[in-house]
Amino acid sequence: MKIEVSKRFVRDTQKITDKRILNKIHKVLSDAQNAEYLSDLNSLEGMAGHSGFYRIKFDYRYRIGVYVLGDNIQFLRVGNRESFYKKFP
Repeated sequence: MKIEVSKRFVRDTQKITDKRILNKIHKVLSDAQNAEYLSDLNSLEGMAGHSGFYRIKFDYRYRIGVYVLGDNIQFLRVGNRESFYKKFP
């Protein structure tokens, strides 16, 4: 699959200082690039009421918001679970 990273996603990751979390984000990005199907991605769930928008749980506190259109995955937001659902989608 082809991945795209939004400017907002980059800004969100720059605010994270924990190296462990940044390594997990990097792993999710590489897994998404190597995936053939959406079902190959772990912890991917659709957002209720928003078609094409999904979230990925990659840590007990953090979520990644993505938009899927055909063969493209757009990484839009990343944040802790307390504020993530207020900002995404």
